[in-house]
Amino acid sequence: MSRVPQADTETRLLDVAALRHEYGLGRETAYGLTRLLPCVRVGARYLIRRDDLEAYLERAAREGRDIRREALAAARAAKNPAGAGGGR
Repeated sequence: MSRVPQADTETRLLDVAALRHEYGLGRETAYGLTRLLPCVRVGARYLIRRDDLEAYLERAAREGRDIRREALAAARAAKNPAGAGGGR
């Protein structure tokens, strides 16, 4: 079985800290992207493929979508799922 060198793997996968640093995102926006894009969770870390992120950003730019708004909405929905809080 062929192994991918660790340095190559690290450049292809981004955790939330790398998303924030490399793309200038806020914490909540970066975590929101973990809800919008395919990701894996390793321990406490969420990892997103750089290729998936780049494709998402390109599509959003072409379509004129506000990725920050989408990511924040996804993050907030995760914090407060439908029906949570009792609202009686």
